[in-house]
Amino acid sequence: MGTPLPRRRVLLAVATAAGALGLASACTGSSTPIIPTSAAPTAPDPLLAVLEERAGLVEAYAAAGRQHPQLLPRLQPLRTQTEEQVMALRLALALPERTPASTALGTTGTTGASGTSGTSGATTSPTATAVPVEPAVTLSGLRAAVRASGSAAAAVCATTTAERAPLVGSLAAAAACHELLLS
Repeated sequence: MGTPLPRRRVLLAVATAAGALGLASACTGSSTPIIPTSAAPTAPDPLLAVLEERAGLVEAYAAAGRQHPQLLPRLQPLRTQTEEQVMALRLALALPERTPASTALGTTGTTGASGTSGTSGATTSPTATAVPVEPAVTLSGLRAAVRASGSAAAAVCATTTAERAPLVGSLAAAAACHELLLS
């Protein structure tokens, strides 16, 4: 009866070693956590792209008004509406509001503040310096930018949530109206 005892001891030693290995690996931890500590990176919100396009339109309207003061009465209402759309998008995205300093450029910087508009143009978008000399070409460029912004909003509207769809749909409709008013 001497042989069953060593076999039991071997099995007991193997079981103890396996348990000790399991306990040791659990206590020391591994390189990857069992429970994730942070969420996986998410894709950027599609409304951010729409917001950036609308903010670019505000700058384009302001630059066109500075370059062509005769167009300012026609462009100012469109710029004001686009600024309101930017504020609505910022609210929908829970972003802080921008300072009102950028809104004063188009209304006060048309004739007397040419030196200040040149310095502020360097800190704004490149569209502020890339305004065509001809007013008709400027309006055509604005129409193309508004059309692109409206198309982007319509594309986002098709894939957005039900809560955001009215906002994005109204942005697409407003872009269509602005395009007609720039004709």
